[in-house]
Amino acid sequence: MRVLFVAGHTAGASYPLVPLAQAVRLAGHEVFFAGHEDLLPVIASAGLPAVAVSSGRLPDFLVDRRGQTVELPEPGHERDVAVGRVFGRFAADSLDGLLALVRDWRPERVIGAATAHAAPLAAHDGGVPYVRFGTDLAEPVVHTLAAVAELGPELEKLGLYELPASWRAVSVAPPSLRPPDATPALPLRHIPYETQTALPPWAYAGGDGPRVLVSAYGEAPPERLDDLLAGLRELDAEIVVTAPQETLDGLGQPPGVRLGRVPLGVAVRPGDVVVHRGHADAVLTCLARAVPQVLLPGEPDPDEHAARLAQLGVARLSAGASAEEVVGACREVLAEPSYGQAAHRLRAEIHEMPLPADLVPLLTEEVAA
Repeated sequence: MRVLFVAGHTAGASYPLVPLAQAVRLAGHEVFFAGHEDLLPVIASAGLPAVAVSSGRLPDFLVDRRGQTVELPEPGHERDVAVGRVFGRFAADSLDGLLALVRDWRPERVIGAATAHAAPLAAHDGGVPYVRFGTDLAEPVVHTLAAVAELGPELEKLGLYELPASWRAVSVAPPSLRPPDATPALPLRHIPYETQTALPPWAYAGGDGPRVLVSAYGEAPPERLDDLLAGLRELDAEIVVTAPQETLDGLGQPPGVRLGRVPLGVAVRPGDVVVHRGHADAVLTCLARAVPQVLLPGEPDPDEHAARLAQLGVARLSAGASAEEVVGACREVLAEPSYGQAAHRLRAEIHEMPLPADLVPLLTEEVAA
């Protein structure tokens, strides 16, 4: 069977799909993985055939169809609408390439990230069953509704008024973390995946105490990180920053801090704490490693799923982005055993979910005409 996977709008939004795509391929099926050009190295490094369906990058679609730059509002409903429209323009830009790929390669399944709104349209056009792959984190319904509004011309061209319904849905969120109104879905265990690099010895050598890891992807400029790192060095913990190389270069070599482009799933262990912005792949990787989290306000605004993580006792929300507040939150998580206990409960829940190989037969079974 030929199975087409469609990446999300960023590498982080696409990482959770990779283990399922690898499992489908290892089960003997043909797999293509489509995305925009910037994602092709990420896909290819996973050992999967990568196909470009767009040359656009997400920031390009902060410009509307009239050529006007869109200023994103402050976090809230209006911002969610604006972000959803960005996703809609991103989908519109990739639709022609995806339609051509489906027509030329003729897959028998299309499995797309929840934010890849062109995927159900291409599947519908090709008469192919569509599988929605969701994290159920930072995927508010308003994003989809706004994307559909933005995709009006494309929908009309295909004779549609809304996104086609999925044949199956898959979710990698542990059951206790899924929103009550989430779409019914087949559960799938999250397997942490990131682009790998050569590891320095400190990344895998176990230390005597906990590690506080700051994931600075999409972070503020290095000068703001300097203040945070100065405060974190007062804690009785090893301090690590993982970030893009340009961010690391701007930091120089702060005393007592480890720096490196080390994958999050490799660098953390139970008993550690991760400071990050609340991106779904980082949240799920921390949960899979039984690691408590300190979530920062920012982009994307993590209000809904961050609140659920806090209610489950696995994360501490930082009320602001000041260094003092973040350091105080880390100190609390390190000192209070309940955060680690909650993280272990969530990891146990994740380990009860089916592995990717277990789901392959359900996603490739025959479909009644």
